[in-house]
Amino acid sequence: MAGLSISGIASGFDTDAMVKAIMDQERLPLSKLASQKTTLQARSDAWRELNSRIYKLKDAAYNLQSFMTFRAQKVSVSDEDKLTATASAEALLSSYQLNIKSLAQAHSVASKLIDETTTLSGGTIQLTINGESKEIELNPEGDTNEEKLNSIARQINDAQAGVTASVIKLANNQFKLYLTSKETGEANALELADVGSNRALRDLGILDEGGELAYQVRAATDAEIELNGDASATARRASNQITDLIPGVTLTLKEEGTVTLGVELDQDKIVQAVKGFVDAYNSVMDYINQHKTFSYNEVTKSGNKGALFGDSSLMHIESQIRNALYQTVEGVDPSAGLLSLIGIKGASGIEGAKSGRLEFDEELFKTKLDSNFDDIAKLFGATSDETKGIFTRLHDDLFEWTSTDGVLKLKTNTIEREITSIDEQLSAMEDRLAKREEYYYAKFMAMEKALATIQSQATWLTAQIGALSTTWKR
Repeated sequence: MAGLSISGIASGFDTDAMVKAIMDQERLPLSKLASQKTTLQARSDAWRELNSRIYKLKDAAYNLQSFMTFRAQKVSVSDEDKLTATASAEALLSSYQLNIKSLAQAHSVASKLIDETTTLSGGTIQLTINGESKEIELNPEGDTNEEKLNSIARQINDAQAGVTASVIKLANNQFKLYLTSKETGEANALELADVGSNRALRDLGILDEGGELAYQVRAATDAEIELNGDASATARRASNQITDLIPGVTLTLKEEGTVTLGVELDQDKIVQAVKGFVDAYNSVMDYINQHKTFSYNEVTKSGNKGALFGDSSLMHIESQIRNALYQTVEGVDPSAGLLSLIGIKGASGIEGAKSGRLEFDEELFKTKLDSNFDDIAKLFGATSDETKGIFTRLHDDLFEWTSTDGVLKLKTNTIEREITSIDEQLSAMEDRLAKREEYYYAKFMAMEKALATIQSQATWLTAQIGALSTTWKR
C-alpha cells in the first residue's frame, strides 16, 4: 500500500513514515511471537542433535555388552605367503602347526595344436563332473578355424556345465582350446566323451582315438594338510579355502610348506570398543554442557542462555547417564568391580568433574583385562548368563529414550506442535496487520483529500475577498 501512496501532498506530512511508526508498534506482538518461535526452533534442533548423539552412545554401549566383542579372536600366521586365516568367536584359543603338503587344483585339459589344416567337426559331447553329466551340442561357426574354435568355446561356456573354455593363440594361425573345471578337487575332475559316432573332441585332440584324454594340463587334486607333525592326522579337502578343519577358523591355502598358526583373544577390539564408548559419552556430555548453561558477560552486562537451559528432562537424562557408570554388578571381583578401577574414570580436576567427561587409561585397562578378563566381561554384561552388566543396563535405558515413543522423540514432537501453533498465529497476525496498514493509508488519504478540498476552498475565498476589496477601493 505504501508503494502506491502519494505522501503528504496537501498536508506536507511524511505519510509513509507515520504509518510505519504506527505499524512498528502494532507489530510488537508479532515480533515477540517470532522471537518465541526462534527460541523453540533452537530447542527443537538441540533435542534432535542430542537424540543423534545419544543414539550413537546407545550403539557404543551395545558393543561393550556384546558377547561377540569379548569373544573376538585374532589369528597369527608365521608365513602369510603360504596361508592366511580368520577366526570367529567360536574358535578355541590354541596354536597349530600346519604342513601344507599339496594344494587343491582344478582339472585342466587341452586340445592339440589347431591350425587351418585341422578338421573341426561338430556334434554332441558329454561332460561329467562329480557324477553329474550334461550333453552339449557343438556347432563350429565361422570361416576360419580361429572363428570356429572361438564359437566352440562360447557354446561350452554358455552351457554352464561347470567348466570354463578358453582359446589361446600361440602363433599366427596356431591355437589351442583349454577346458578347466570351475571347482578344485579330485571329485571335480573332468570326464569327457563324444556321443555316438560324433568326433568333435577327437578332432580337437582332447580325446585320443580310444576315447581317453589325450593331454592333461593339470590334474585334479585335493589339498592335503598335516597337523602338528602327526602323519596320521592328515586332512584332505577339495578346496584351498577350508572352513571345517579347525572349528571357528577359516584357512586359505596359498603355497606348500609348513606354517604356525595361533588363535588368541583380540583384546584390541575390546579396547577400540571402550574408546568408541568414551568418545560417544564425552560427545553427549559436551553437548549437554553447551546447551544447559547460563553465561553472563560483565562487559556487555548481558546473559546468554543455552537452548536447553533449565529443562528438567535434560537434567534427568544427564543424571541417569552419569549414575549408570558408577553402578556395581554382583559376582564381580572387587578389584575390578568399578569402571574407575579398570581405567574408565571421570576426567581429572575440578573442571573435569564439572564437565562429566570420561578419561580412558588404556594401559591400566589392558593390565586388568589380562588379570580379570571374566570379571570385566561380567561387569560390562558381555556374558552368556542373565546377569545385567553396567552397559547392558545403560543400553536398555538409551534404547527406551531413543525409541519412537521415548522421551527424546516426545520432547521434539511437543516443541514442533508449539512451533506449528505459532506459525498459524503469525500467519493470522500478518493478515490482520496487512489490513490495518491498508486502513491507516486509507485514513491518511482521506485526510489528504479533505485538506486538499479545504485548501481549494480557501484559495477561492481568498480570491473572492481580493476581488471585493478592489471594487470597494474604486
